[in-house]
Amino acid sequence: MSSRFSHSKRNIIFGLACLALVVITLSVAACKPAGQSYQSKPEAANLNEKGMAAYEAGDYQTAGSYFESALEQDPTNPAIWFNKGQTLDAVNMSDKAIEAYDKAISLDPKFADAWGNKALSCYDQGQYDKAMESVDKAIELDGNVASYWSTRGLIYLAEKKYSDALPCYVRATSLDGSNADYWAMRANLEVLNKEYDRAITSADKALSISQNNSKAWGYRAKALHELRRYDEALVAFDKGLSLDPQNPALWYSKGLTLESLHRDAEAKKCYDKARALGYQF
Repeated sequence: MSSRFSHSKRNIIFGLACLALVVITLSVAACKPAGQSYQSKPEAANLNEKGMAAYEAGDYQTAGSYFESALEQDPTNPAIWFNKGQTLDAVNMSDKAIEAYDKAISLDPKFADAWGNKALSCYDQGQYDKAMESVDKAIELDGNVASYWSTRGLIYLAEKKYSDALPCYVRATSLDGSNADYWAMRANLEVLNKEYDRAITSADKALSISQNNSKAWGYRAKALHELRRYDEALVAFDKGLSLDPQNPALWYSKGLTLESLHRDAEAKKCYDKARALGYQF
């Protein structure tokens, strides 16, 4: 089953006239980039705030226009370059986003969130070495941000370094125990590292936070399958499929469990469904 969670970028930064810029976080506690404030010209701050509002409303084209206008007024403000990068990421232009983050970093090399977001953008481009260099820099600057550790784990996972990825998610869940996706990914990696009982515990933690996390149900089911608790695995697979019926990996994995129970006709239907949804096996 898929191990890639969609990673929304965390922060959008806005200025209040000439006051210190504030970071609004989408999933973690508020923080100031690099522990410092960025002063902005009033007109640039106003345009930046409008861009932030458009970004949060999902109007990325308008947001990008506002950030471009803000940069015309204040081209040396790292926060506005950071916001431009986020907006480019939102429209799947991660190559251009990297350029914006690099500009923010050139203006403030200690801008941890810019390093963290650059890492995710490099990850999206398949540039795993650059992604790791960037996230390691973010962690060096601020090692207590869960999303940085999650990104580090994703990179290791993409490289199939499962034993290296797992401690990253252990760290992420220790820093942010309320994020169901971190617990679900930890469960996935515990399955991959053959720590099946621990995987069930992590999946259950994810589900205690969000019963609608289809991936947590899937990883729970996979762990149960590996423990040969097939009937329980089927219950978990069915729950996951009720939430995400177009997930081909879940159909395929359910088929494996049915085949283990010698329910071959039912298993074939699951395999056929997985194949119809594009799963190759």
